[in-house]
Amino acid sequence: MTRVIQWATGVTGTMSLRHVIGRDDLDLVGVRVYDPAKSGVDAGSLCGMPETGVSATDDRDALLTTDADVVLYMGKVETDTPGCFADVCDLLASGKNVITTGSRFIHPRSLDGSLADGIETACERGNSTFLGLGLYPGFIGETLAPILSRITARADRIDVREVLNYSTYASHDLIFNAMGFGFPPEDTTPLLTNTQYAASAWIGSATVLAQALGLEIRGVEGYREVATTPRALTVAAGEIPAGTVGAMRFGVVADCGDVTLSVEHLTRMADDLAPDWPAEIGYEVSFSGEPNLRIHLVIGSHDEDHAQQGCLATAMHAINAIPAVMAADPGAYDLSTITPFVAHWAGS
Repeated sequence: MTRVIQWATGVTGTMSLRHVIGRDDLDLVGVRVYDPAKSGVDAGSLCGMPETGVSATDDRDALLTTDADVVLYMGKVETDTPGCFADVCDLLASGKNVITTGSRFIHPRSLDGSLADGIETACERGNSTFLGLGLYPGFIGETLAPILSRITARADRIDVREVLNYSTYASHDLIFNAMGFGFPPEDTTPLLTNTQYAASAWIGSATVLAQALGLEIRGVEGYREVATTPRALTVAAGEIPAGTVGAMRFGVVADCGDVTLSVEHLTRMADDLAPDWPAEIGYEVSFSGEPNLRIHLVIGSHDEDHAQQGCLATAMHAINAIPAVMAADPGAYDLSTITPFVAHWAGS
């Protein structure tokens, strides 16, 4: 049995917690929560499962000293990068392997060399292993695109794009404070209005893709475009007034010499907003070269909520990575360096 700590119980974290509890090969030994109202609550009650006997806690230090093999870390690294990296380094140094979700963990060195140094030092100190992954970023560009390259003779450009409707995504902090929905388009308060910061969400994905293909990034350009809503919208995260940001696209373009890589996220709060932008919900990878090709992936293909199903896919990517991380030599890995893995639910 692999002893697991679930760190954070937001949308993705709650889905992860539910599946950890339901697995015969995983033993839940701790749950980190940030809401004092959740502290002391049985883990099963937090995710609609039977009681487990494991109580959630908001005591960070208590979990650092809890015996565990791996931590599924799903803290809000987009809005608290220093704090989340400090958590991960302390967990690694305590001897626990850590699998993270969140854009800034996909390839820490492309974000900040000192953050990557901290993770590598913590792995050495704790004889532990780190892996950052996700869905987008964290799977589509980093894993799916390199596989598609196997059937090409050459590529001049590779485009990776996510198109979603976030009206059902309930994270107020991410939707408003980080992304900037519901703000006037000229308001620079939200984090992603800084195009450099917006680019940092995807530079890790582009870097891992480049590494997987043996390319060297020579230059990077980030961008962000927004469109306003002509009417007030009520969405899961709150109220979006008329005349404020209701749709956006942002990403990064990486110059790799003969090959250009583009990684983009596009999301709306209503399907009719920004009608001139790509509209087909899902994930797309396209190669311009020989042959030209395009693949479109829909998660939630039976008319389920796409945002929720994407969170589930993110959670399962982390859970299914556990055996590969446990088997790896100590150190910091990304999806181009970890041993390839598949789901480990067969026979469970």
